[in-house]
Amino acid sequence: MKTNLITSALLTAVIAFASCKKHNDATPNYAKADDFLSERVPATQTFTGNAGTGFSITGGKGTKITFPAGAFVDGNGDAVTGTVTVTLKEVLNRKDILLGGPMTEANGQLLVSGGEILVKATKDGAALSVKPQIAYDSTNGIKVEIPKAANGANNLQLFVQNKRDNGQGANGQTSPYVNPNTWAAAPYAPFGNGPNSYVFTLPSFTWINCDKFYSDPRPKTTITATPVFKDDQNLTDLQVMLVFKDINTVVTLPFSTTVNKFQSYLTSLPIGIEADMVIIGKDSQGYVEFGVQHITVGADQDYPAEVKRSTAADVDAYLGTIQ
Repeated sequence: MKTNLITSALLTAVIAFASCKKHNDATPNYAKADDFLSERVPATQTFTGNAGTGFSITGGKGTKITFPAGAFVDGNGDAVTGTVTVTLKEVLNRKDILLGGPMTEANGQLLVSGGEILVKATKDGAALSVKPQIAYDSTNGIKVEIPKAANGANNLQLFVQNKRDNGQGANGQTSPYVNPNTWAAAPYAPFGNGPNSYVFTLPSFTWINCDKFYSDPRPKTTITATPVFKDDQNLTDLQVMLVFKDINTVVTLPFSTTVNKFQSYLTSLPIGIEADMVIIGKDSQGYVEFGVQHITVGADQDYPAEVKRSTAADVDAYLGTIQ
């Protein structure tokens, strides 16, 4: 009887130890990059309306767009009637920009964003355009209202996505980067800074941004980032970004083949400004690789950017801080 009791006790201890070891050795639930991003990028919302009579749409984050009668033309410039399909993507905060919006810079200069939207229109699968006669008409044009955050910036104007100007960086310096798109100011487009929203006339079906250039009297510098790979060096879609602390601004550090590092746009960053340096990519097994560190920009600094395989909870914990 005594022997049986000892054997039973030993067996129980072995099972408990094995169970504990199995639990402790469990592989973390790493996130698959494609699934993770597809579930978190700003959604493309789809609406339909009658082009002949006009209609309004309201996005999930509060963007309202009012299309007057006769606002659409086809590829031949002819007026469109009947049912049209409009898609809307709202990118209104730093999280949205980081996950799926164009970076807030104009030829290497920092922009403070009040919100970005992408509007497209089609009929029977064919792309449509804004009727030219109303593209900049504040009375008869397509009216857009983007909700302003409680601490939303004032004195903004409209920017549209455009081709980069001769590859120039900040202060007119030649940039070695090949990113083809940037933001271009559209001072010709009517724009209003209301108490609760930014109101403007939609000039075209493209990316549109409520913005202003960031004004900072501090000296400017260029920084670099060197990835530190913790578990996989074969990463694809690797990006290094700066998410600024006190302004609604997110910029990428493009990869420079000149210095073989990720490098900010030349002399574009105020010395002393605070930001989170975020690095994200996809490893050889399709998992999310992620890293973040808070930095205070120093003159001509090179920052090691640690990146490692991460769970959805790891990344979401950070994303929750930049809403």
